[in-house]
This record gives sequence, structure tokens and C-alpha cells, in this order.
Amino acid sequence: MDPDLIEYEGGEVLANLDERTVTGLLVPFNELGHTNAGRFMVEAGALALPSDPAVISLNLDHDRSQNIGRASRVWEEPVGIMATFAIANTPEGDAYLADVASATPKRKCLSGEFHTAIKAGKAVPGSGRLWGAGAVPAGAFPSAMVLAADTDESKSSSRYVTEYTDENGVTWRRVEETTTATTATENGRETTSTTTVVEETEGEQEGAMPTEETTTVEAGAVPVTEANAPARTLERGPSLATIFASIATMKNKMTPKADRDAAEAVLASLPDVHTVLAALEDITPGGATPLTSAGVVQPNWVGLIAQGVPYSREYIGLCNHGTDISLGGKKGFKVKRGTAGAPVTGNFDGTYTGNKSEVKSYKGFTTTHESVLDQFAIAEDIARAFYDLPGGAEAVAAFLALIVEDHLVWSDETALEYIVETAGAPVAPNTAAFPTNYPDALGQLIQGILAVRKRKADGRRDVPTFAIANDAAFEELIYAAGGEQNLPAFVNIALSTSGQGTVDGGITVVNGDVGIEDTAAVLVGAKGGIDFDEPAGGPLLIDAVDIAKGGIDKAVHGYLQTFVKRPEAFVLVGTADV
Repeated sequence: MDPDLIEYEGGEVLANLDERTVTGLLVPFNELGHTNAGRFMVEAGALALPSDPAVISLNLDHDRSQNIGRASRVWEEPVGIMATFAIANTPEGDAYLADVASATPKRKCLSGEFHTAIKAGKAVPGSGRLWGAGAVPAGAFPSAMVLAADTDESKSSSRYVTEYTDENGVTWRRVEETTTATTATENGRETTSTTTVVEETEGEQEGAMPTEETTTVEAGAVPVTEANAPARTLERGPSLATIFASIATMKNKMTPKADRDAAEAVLASLPDVHTVLAALEDITPGGATPLTSAGVVQPNWVGLIAQGVPYSREYIGLCNHGTDISLGGKKGFKVKRGTAGAPVTGNFDGTYTGNKSEVKSYKGFTTTHESVLDQFAIAEDIARAFYDLPGGAEAVAAFLALIVEDHLVWSDETALEYIVETAGAPVAPNTAAFPTNYPDALGQLIQGILAVRKRKADGRRDVPTFAIANDAAFEELIYAAGGEQNLPAFVNIALSTSGQGTVDGGITVVNGDVGIEDTAAVLVGAKGGIDFDEPAGGPLLIDAVDIAKGGIDKAVHGYLQTFVKRPEAFVLVGTADV
């Protein structure tokens, strides 16, 4: 038999010989049962019932090799779990039906089979399920309709030893042993108690003879008519382990109500419960009389705590980002048609009529352009004890890492400012050309793409590579990204909540401040329009020793060189804030 199987006997059965069915109480509720797993009770709803009752088989005496039927119905009543079993059309099934229909049936009760967790003398709700049943003989149980699936015979014994010295100086030892055996019979249960008393002395002493006395007491068998009557024997009190567990449960304010009720029931069965509780001293980490003084209990030190995702630059890489930086900066020239005072827009007309006619001739001029340099610097004078002694270097390193991160933010935001400044005044959205099923931001994005690609006054075009959308526009684009059925065939949008994506196969779209907050606005630009250069390896970390003050100086220096080469490659589509 499965050692984890719990046998919990129910009540007598009602047999229908014509339909070959038996119906009875399978698992009683709120009755303290004497089961093979100990004494506990089952409450309503504690056991799960199968959706198909046919999975519950009926066997003889919990021997699953002797299957005689299957459940056709299982349900809950206030008294417990009821079941109807269809008995197999086999010789064993015929014998069982004949037995339960007889005047003195051998197996007139049903007994449930299930697994469950037991806590505080009760089956834990939700931890068990009913999956089997056994046809068993009648046994003793506190309820008239509930019988215990007990073993055929149980024994218990006790032994008491006492010593005393008589008037002759002889030391006597009295050993009293009592053995109680309970045996199940066809007519009920029979209990026999045997007490043996032995008196002996230490060593061989004159006049001291060992004596032995045996007393046997037999209790008459419980007749069938009274086999199901409520038990009249006194219940053994809870064990010390159960008492202490119940006290701990009552003291824990986080204990569920069901567990507290069970613990309270255990303590209520004890004499003078309040005295038992008062006998225990509270040992707490705080309060008026704490066990531990300040500083005894140490926290679990975890060091630097994660503070979110470190800053990652979004804007400086939208344009040419390199390391071609020098103290003199960058400088170059552009050649243009016409003169500085009268520049020529468009291309020269080189049409020639031939026949030695005069050939057209034009003028040109140059303009120079140079970069600008922005600098970043933060320095700290740190007491050298942070480095000379263990325990503080981690905090200093984390603080300096924050300064390096501040440089990343500074350089990225500075690059964004130059991009917005280069784009110039916003161009009004051409809303009349936007389809009605377009959000404004999507129309502005396409308008910006067309504007950057458009042929400029110098006859050149630019290829857009990125777009920066303010908060309002970016939100509209995020919601519109899935509606590809509403997009023109040449536009492909892929946006993500991380702030990056692509449009038209090669345009990165990010969220950023473009100088307009009230309405949607989109800035479109070309990567080659601006060069951003920094020293290779990022910001410079400078160390110096301050001997006079006993410190170590730490500094972070950064440089950003910005070279605007083609402002015509940037356009901002939107309406300026009022």
C-alpha cells in the first residue's frame, strides 16, 4: 500500500441491487478521524473533486489490486463528501453486493483515499484531491455515521519505575508495565489491557525476594448496534510539539485566520491557557527589552545599488561622430557661383550657339567655415584616506563614474542643441497635403524627408538619415507604427519604445527636444551635415597629489568640436510655441 495514502473512513452504504450501485458517505466533514495518517479532520472544500467521477475506483480494504467498481457520481453535502459507485459485473462485484445486502455485512462502509497536507490537525485547503475509495468493515468513530479506517489491531504500552527503602535498609524497585491492545472483530472492537508488576531489590539481600503480579483486563466487544455510537473514551491531549507550534502560530501576526483558529482550538483544550502563554518570555530584536543592542545585528551589505539604465547617447551619433579634433579646430572653404555680393542660385547656363560666337563666362567666390570648441571640466579634492585605507574606495569610484556620465549627457545635449540651431526656424506643416487617416506627426515626418531631399539653391540634394520627434510627435508615431496599411508604399516605419527605429529603410527616429513643446514637431537631417569630434577614448581622467592638504585631486575633462558643413541638410517641421 502507498505509505503516503490517507485512508479516511466514511459511513454506511445504501445498496441498489437492481442497478448494481452503492451510495454512501465517503469523507465526513468536521470530524476528528483516527486514520492511518494520524488524527485530523477534513473541512468542506478542503479536497478537490475530479470533474469526471469515473477516475475514482472502488476496491476492497484499500487493496487497489481488488477493484470492484468505479464512481458514477461524487458530490458534497453538509455532512461530507458523498459518492455513488457502479459495481463491476464480476464475481467479486457480485460477492460485494451480496455482502452489503446481507443482515450482517462484512464491509458495510466506504472509506476515502486521497493525499493532502495536514496542519494544526486539519487537512490544508487546496493541497489534496480525492482519487480512490475502499469498501471496509465498520469501526469506531466520533460520529454515528463516520467510521475510522483504522488498522485491525493497535497496541500501546506504558512503563513506570519507582524505588523505595524499607525499615531494614533494603532498596526495592517496583516496575509496573501496562500493555493495551485493541482488536477489530466482526461484532465491533475488543480491548485488552495487561498490567505486570515486578518488585525486586538491588543485589542479593537477606529477606528480599522478587515478586511478580499480573493483572489482565478484557473489555467486551462493542456490539454491531453500538459500533457507530460516539466514542466515550477520553481523548489524549495534544503533544508538546503541537502545543509549542500552536503558541508560535498565535504569536505570529501574519498567520492566516484558518491556522490561527486551529491553533486557538488546540490551546483552548489545555487547562489555564493564559498561564501557559504567560510562562514564555518574549525575545525580540526591539521594543522595551530587546535581546540585541544597537549594532549587534548587522545588515546584509550589497554595495552599490542599481540606479536604472546608465545613460546612452542618442543624438551625437546622428551626425558624423569622430576623433579628428585638434587645438586649432577644423577649417575649410566652399566654392559658390557668382560673387559674394551677387551670388547665383541654381546652375550656370552653358548653352553655346557655335559658329565662333562668344562663349559664356561666369564668376565664382569662396567662403570659409570653421569649427567651434566646447569644453567640460569637473574636479574634486578627495581626502587620501579614501585610498590609503580599505572601505571607502568603492564610494569614491561610484561618485567619479557619475561625473563621467554627466559628461556623456553634456556632450549629447550639446550636440542636440547644435542640430536644432542648424535647422533654424520651423517650417509650417503642410496639413492640406496630409491624408485624413494620417496623424500630424507622420505627415510632418514625410514632409521633412521630402524637404531634405529637395534640390537646394546650389543645385544639390541631400539624403536624410535621421529624424528627431518631440514628445507629442513621437507618441503619435508610436501609435501609428502598426498601421502600415495606411502608409505610402515607399515609407517603412519601425519604431520602438526605446526611442529608436528606422523609416524609409535608413532613417533613425529618436525622441528629443526640438524647441517646440505645445504641438507635434519633427526635425529631419542628413548625417553628413555636421561633424562632432571628441578625443579618442572619451573624457580625460586627471589625477594629482595634493601633498599640502593630504588629498588626491581627481578631474574629468571633456572636449566637443562641432563643425557645421551643410545647414541646408536640416529642416524642422512644426509650429513655434506662442
